[in-house]
Amino acid sequence: KLDDAKKALADLEAVSTTITAEFEDWTAKALVFCPEIENPRKPEVIERNVTATQKALQEREKRHGASVEDMTIEALMSSLMIRLARWQEFRRHIALRCKLVFQYHLSNRGYYGKVLFDHNAGTLQLKVQTDEQAQTQGGARDKDPRSLSGGEKSFSTICLLLSLWESIGCPLRCLDEFDVFMDAVNRRISMRMMIDTANASDKKQYILITPLAVNMEIGLSVRVHRMNDPERGQATLAFN
Repeated sequence: KLDDAKKALADLEAVSTTITAEFEDWTAKALVFCPEIENPRKPEVIERNVTATQKALQEREKRHGASVEDMTIEALMSSLMIRLARWQEFRRHIALRCKLVFQYHLSNRGYYGKVLFDHNAGTLQLKVQTDEQAQTQGGARDKDPRSLSGGEKSFSTICLLLSLWESIGCPLRCLDEFDVFMDAVNRRISMRMMIDTANASDKKQYILITPLAVNMEIGLSVRVHRMNDPERGQATLAFN
C-alpha cells in the first residue's frame, strides 16, 4: 500500500508540475497584450454568485419544463424554418419574374413560350413556339421546340438570357457570338431588345461581341469597338 501511495503521489506531482508550467506559460503570453487585472471580488463572493445563478437557472428550467439548451435549439429551429420559408418565397418570386420577362421578350417576335422550373429536381425546361407552329399543331402551345430553326433557337436563347439577367444582380453581363445563326429580322429584334434592356438597367454594363456588322441605329449610349479584319495567312495577332 505504501508503494501504491508513493506512486499516486508521484503522478499527482507530475500533473501539478505540468499544470503549473502551462499556467506560467499562458500568463506570460497574456502579459504581452495587457497587464494582469486583479479581481476585486473575493473567491467566496464569486462562488456565491455562481451558486445563485445556477439555482435561478434550475428554477427557470423547472418552470418552462425544458433546459436552456432545449429552448435554444427550439428557438434556432424556429428561426431556421422562418428563413427557409422566406427563401422559398423569394425563389418563387424570382422564377415567376423570369417567366413573365421571358414571355414578354418572345412576344416581340410573335413567339409564345414559357419557362418550367423544377426546384426539387434542380432543372429548367423551355417551351417555345412560333405562331406558325401553333397553327400547324392545332393551337397546341406546350410542345418541345425541337423544330425551331437555328435563328429561332438563338433568338429564344437571347430571350432566356435577358430574363435570367433580370433575376440576378451581376453588374457586368457579357455575350459572345450570339447572332451567328440568326436571320436579319431575328438579329435586328435581338439587338434592339438587348440595347433597350441595357438602357433600362441601372448601374449595369453590357458587353456584346459579334463577328457581324452593326447595321442599325444604336443610339448614344452604345460604344462600338470594331477590330480590323484578319489578314490572310496571319500567324499572330496585331495588338499594336
